[in-house]
Order: sequence, then structure tokens, then C-alpha cells
Amino acid sequence: MDEKSGEFYADENCRALMGLRENTDYDKFRDIVALNGGGRDLGLPLCIELLDTPSGITAGIVYLSKEYMSKSVFEGLDIIPQSELVRLLDGMTRSSLLALVRFDGAGKLLDSDYCIGEALKAAVAVLPENTVTAFNSDGQFWIYVPRFGGKPEEFADNIRKAVKECCLPDEFGVRSSSNHSLSVTAGISSGFEVPARLMHAAGFALYEAKAKGAGSICCFDPEKYAKQKSDIESIRAFSELLDKNLFTYHFQPIVSSSTGEIVAYEALMRTKGNIALNPLQILNCAKNFGRLYDIEKATLKNTLKYLSKHQLDFENRRLYINSISSHALDDKDFYAIVNDYGELLEKVVIEMTEQTEISEDDLDRIRVRLEKNNMSLAIDDYGTGYSNTSNLLRYDPEVVKIDRSLISGIDQNPKAQKIVSKMVEYFHSSGYTALAEGVETSEELKTMIYFGVDLIQGYYVSKPKPVLIHDISENIREEIVAYSIEAGDKDKKVFHADDNDVIDLAEMYKKRYSDIFLGTGTFTLSGKAEDDRAVPLSVTVGSGVDCVIHLKNAWLTTYGELPNIKLGAGSRVRIVCSGEDHIDGRGIYVPEGSSLELVGSGELYVRSESKDCYAIGTDSKQPCGRITVAMTGILDITANGDKCVGIGGGGCKDGIVIAGGDIAVNCSGDRCVGIGSIDGDADVTISNCGCRLKLAAGMSVGVGAVKGSADISISDYNMSCELSGNNLTAVGVMSNGTGRICILDGRLNISMKGRTLNCVGTRDGELDCELKNTVFKLYCEGGSVSGVGDKTGKGDVTAQSCQFDVMFLTGDGWWLGSPNGTLSVVDCKKDIKINK
Repeated sequence: MDEKSGEFYADENCRALMGLRENTDYDKFRDIVALNGGGRDLGLPLCIELLDTPSGITAGIVYLSKEYMSKSVFEGLDIIPQSELVRLLDGMTRSSLLALVRFDGAGKLLDSDYCIGEALKAAVAVLPENTVTAFNSDGQFWIYVPRFGGKPEEFADNIRKAVKECCLPDEFGVRSSSNHSLSVTAGISSGFEVPARLMHAAGFALYEAKAKGAGSICCFDPEKYAKQKSDIESIRAFSELLDKNLFTYHFQPIVSSSTGEIVAYEALMRTKGNIALNPLQILNCAKNFGRLYDIEKATLKNTLKYLSKHQLDFENRRLYINSISSHALDDKDFYAIVNDYGELLEKVVIEMTEQTEISEDDLDRIRVRLEKNNMSLAIDDYGTGYSNTSNLLRYDPEVVKIDRSLISGIDQNPKAQKIVSKMVEYFHSSGYTALAEGVETSEELKTMIYFGVDLIQGYYVSKPKPVLIHDISENIREEIVAYSIEAGDKDKKVFHADDNDVIDLAEMYKKRYSDIFLGTGTFTLSGKAEDDRAVPLSVTVGSGVDCVIHLKNAWLTTYGELPNIKLGAGSRVRIVCSGEDHIDGRGIYVPEGSSLELVGSGELYVRSESKDCYAIGTDSKQPCGRITVAMTGILDITANGDKCVGIGGGGCKDGIVIAGGDIAVNCSGDRCVGIGSIDGDADVTISNCGCRLKLAAGMSVGVGAVKGSADISISDYNMSCELSGNNLTAVGVMSNGTGRICILDGRLNISMKGRTLNCVGTRDGELDCELKNTVFKLYCEGGSVSGVGDKTGKGDVTAQSCQFDVMFLTGDGWWLGSPNGTLSVVDCKKDIKINK
């Protein structure tokens, strides 16, 4: 011991002999040395021989006295082997009593074996003279009373009192009858005539006693045995788990919903060795045997010990620890932990896992502890059981964990979407952090990020592991970042509309709403800001819902990356336009599997601009859902971007139907499609409408696809296509196209200026064209011009009762048919001028 520095060193043998704990400090060690004679022989079992040392330094050797070591642990006791006990039991009667006992708490005393022997002597001393003791195993003993005239409960009281009052040396070597920690745990059986049943019953009763905790004594109960005999192995495992502290823990990351970085871990209880119990079984056993307090104590001590050994891993990260708040530790146990781990408690978030209500007194005590030690509180499983709004206000946590039952399949559940999104909004307005737990799919992840949760936990992000991982999968992290960017501002304020709501956009703007969420139902959006500007709001339709949206002089815009109107996966939406409606910014998002129908007599103006742009549909990276335009009014579209689609997307296999209205589509960029697909097959039907397309791009298609297959049907129409750029196609596929084009009963005016031009058809493909009762007016200026058909391919062309007015200014012109396909012309008129 160094008096000046206040430090000491004791090797493992010394610590074992003196019973030192891990947290023994200098002052306590000095007192132990003094109490054990400080080098003087006081006749105690523990001896200390001091060595010559400089002033201020104390050093010595610790050992047990020879007299003490030579004592027989069980001196004065006649303990027989278990095999001999079995022979004695052959003469037993129904009045015979058999107990299987063990002594707990000896590890805290100076010499455990000696103290157990003393306690056993004390217990036998209060029993009848014919009592027999026998060895069992693992520190357990049989006590057999051949003819016991009393009640088993009296036997239990007698041995418990005898052990409690016997004199034993404590951790300092001082003999005491009141301060020692030893207790007796026993199982008692009687009333049997068969030895094997008597022994089995005592063993079962001891299992039950051990499960209830040290110092418990249980008498065999036949009814309880009948219910629990199949659970004997579980009871044994549970007892061993707690007695030997065989807990281990797995750690599941909790990540930021904006960056995917790990911000915390949740410690999840597991077992080691041969303890085949899951957490739910452990908690059920603990509840049945009154050991929930012991679980609470072990959990807090074990996880904090782990935290103390891995402090570097928890830099800027926290540890979530589950707590059974109705069994909070008493002050003695809690502040012993505080003394051991101190400032590390600042890293801890206590999770309340409530199954029963907690009293106000217990809650106040928990609040004080959290505040004094800078610990945080989280409410677990919110939305189930007692984790409700009332308790949320009582507990006032920092973090609220939304239960898995609400998140499972939320991307396909409009009702859950409405409930959970409102929850998150409420949490944020109340200053709580929202955590989504149990996220198991990419779709659930995306939905919860869009709803604005702050933290994510679940198998999809990262499963619990026996080690701390420093980062989650890079793919998942990138996915989280992408969803977060798509979701936009986390400080958004969402208005959740109810069926038949009439939503005044100006009022939404005044109340600082950033988003409107629509579920199943009918909704009306109307108005604009007071200065005649569009209102910056994003409208989201839930996944899988049936929704009708009335736009009545509604002016919407958006400043972020979100669409103006976003249809959820699998949703079916009908937009009814009346008055003059404006959608400016990012257009109407219609993902694959969803459907949009535009109707009404109003005027709808859609303006969209971005690098990968669409007005109605999707961008070039993904196929769009089914889009139907059946208006009697005006649809006017302007879209600008590097890649640009007016109506359609990366593909449009679900179909685009233009069945009415006065349609105008204007696009500009590097690669543009007016109506159809920019990177996949196209299915387009146009009828009963007027349609004007104007595109300016390096590569553009008026109606159809840039590549792949196209099924295009145009009838009862009046259409004009004005294209300028390099590689241009008015109706059809840019190159290598297949499929079919059918144009009936209308008028088609095409004007193109560029390098390689296709009026109707494709190049180097096999795209059939059927033309009937149509007036074609084709004007082209370019290096190579193909009129109707395929200048270099083999598609079949049929023309009946058509009129062709053609003027091409080109050095390489072809006006009708395909060199390797069939051509049929019946009752047609033509005026063909090439370079004239």
C-alpha cells in the first residue's frame, strides 16, 4: 500500500483469501488489513505478515493459519455417502421427511467450505437425534429424518433460523451471528412410501426453491408438480442461469434515419452454456418465481460491465438497456451500481418495457435517478399494452419506440400509415425522438423515413450480434441516405386529411404545413397564396388506397426533390380538374403498379424541371404505372431536363391512355419523350382528342419509345408533332423497334428539323404500320429522312384511304414502306416532294 498516492496492489491469491471485490478502494483495503491484525497475531484464520518497507509503504504476505487450514470442514458431523442413504431409505415410512439443501452466500465469507460446514452443523443441531446427513453433489446435502412428527413448514423454519443465528466469520474474519450473508435454500418432501419418489420430490422442491432465489425453502406440492413436471429442465436451467450469472448479450445497432450511421446499440438478453431458454421464457420463469427484480439487477450490472470494458466503442454512441420498471432496484442496489460505474451512466438509455402500471412513487424515484446521473429514458413498444399516450405524458421520455406491430407491412396498410404518420408528427411537436423498431423490409424502411422518424432499428438494417459492429452494410446505409434525400426536410409538418375534407391551400400555407397526406377517400384541394403564387406543398397518397382528388383552382409548387403529387405503391387515384389548376416543380409521380386517371372540364398546367424529369409518370430509371387522361378540358405540360418525359417514364407497360381533352406537351433537354417510354417498351393509346407535341432535344420521340417494343394506337384525333434536334422520331421507336402502330381516322401534322428523322415507324427494326382514313402532312429537313415505315428495316406497311402531303429536304430520303417488308396502298392520295 502506498500511503502517499492512495494506491494498493493485491495479487489474485491475496484477493481470494481476503474476499476483495473488484471495486474495493484503498481506504477499504487498509481497513481490512487493520481488522485482521495488521501484522499482529490475533488468533484469526487470516494472517498477515508485514515486510520491511520504506516509510509510507506497507507490504506483506497474506495466508491462512495452519490451525485453521487443518480443521475438517465438516468436523463433528457424521455425513454418509448418498449410496448409503439410498439403502437407509429402504426402511422409510410415510412419516419420513427428506430435504435437499444448499447454502448460498458463502462466497462473500472468509472461507466458504468452513462456513458451510458450520451452517450444516447448526441446522442438524435443531433436528431430532436420529437425523441423517448425506452428500449429494455440487455443494448440496441430504437431510433425512426417519420419523418426523411435526409439519414440514416447522422443519423449514427451524433450519432457516438455525443458519441465520449461527456464528460465522465475515469477510474481515470477525465472527458474527447477525452480519453474515449465508442462507439456506431447501426442498422438502414427505408422505411417500417409495424412496425414489421421496428423493425425486425433494429434488423438484429444491429446483423450485432455487428458482425463487437464495434463502427460499419449498415443500413439495403434488398439484404444482403435476403442472410443472414437464418444465423441470426449464426450472433447473433458470436457476442455474441466475445463480451462475450465465447471461450474455447481443447488440443491435440503432441508426440515424438520415445518414445510416450507428448512434446506439440495444443490449438484448441471451444465454450461454447449456441454458436453452429464450428471453420470453426467462421472463416468464422470473415472473412465476418472483425473480423479476433479480433479472432487473443482473441486466443493469452485466450491461454496464460490458460498457465499461468497451468504452472506446461507445464514443458518441449510447447503450439502450431494457428495464422492468415495476421492479426498479432499491436505493442500496442502484447506488452500488452508481458507485461502480459513475459517469458511464450518461451513455445509458433506459427502455421501459411495461406490462403493468408503475406507481407514481416508483416513477418519481426513477425520474430522480435519471436526472442525477444524466441518463435518458425511452418508451418501448409504443402503441401496445400500457405504452399509450397517457403513460407517454407521465414518463416524458426522450425517445419513443414505435412498436413493430404498427410498422409491419405499413407500406401496404393505409390505416396504419395514417396512424403512424400522425404519431410521428405528435412526437416531434412534443419534443420526443421517434424510433421505428422492427423494420424488416426496404418498403417499411422507406415509409418510416418518409414519415420523418429520427432513428431506425430492425433486422433489415442489422440483426443483433454478439459483438459490436462499427458500421452497418454500405448498401443499406446508401439506401437510407437515398430515401432520406427523397423524403426531404425532416422538419416538415404533415396535414393528414380525412375523407371529404376540403383543404384550403392558403390556410395550409399560413399554418406552415409542408405536406398533405391522403388516404382512402375523396378530397378537395383549392386556392393559392394571397399574393397569387402557388403554395409550396407536397401531396402524398398512401400505398394501396383508392383516392379521388378534386382540384379547384388549386396552385401547388414544391422547392425540394419531392413530387408535387406522389402516388403510393398500388394506389388508385382519380384527379378531377375544375377551374384553372397549376402544378409547378416536380410533377405527378405515378409508380409502377399504381394508376392515375385525369378527368374534368378544367385547365391543368403542369410545369416540371429537374435533371431526370417527368411531368406525369416517373423518371427514366423506373417504369410508370397506368396513366389515363380523359379530360374535356385542357392539359398543358412543360418539362425540362437532361432526360425528360412529358407523360410516361422509364417504361410504360401498364399503359398510357389519352381518351379526351386538349393536350399540349412541350419538352426540352438532351433526350426527350413526349408521350411514352424513355428507356423501355411503350403501350400508348390516343383517341378522341387534340394533341400538340413540341420537343427540342438531341434525341427525342413524340409518341412511342427510344428503344424496345411499342404498341401505339391513335384514332379520332387531331395531332401535331414539332421536333428539332439530331435524332428525331415523331411516332414510333427511335431505332431497332418492334411492335405495331395503328393510326385511324384523323389528321397528323409532323414538322421536324434534324439529322436523322423518322416520321412514323423506326430504323433497322420490324415495326408494322397500319394507316386508315388519315391525312398525313409531313415536313422534314435533315440528313436522312424516313417517312412512314422503316427506311432500313422490314416492317409491313398498310395504307388505306389516306392522304399524304410530303415535303422532304434531304440527301437521303424514303417516304413510305420498308425495303424488306410488304407494302399495301389502297385508295390513297399523295403529293410527294423530295428536294423540290
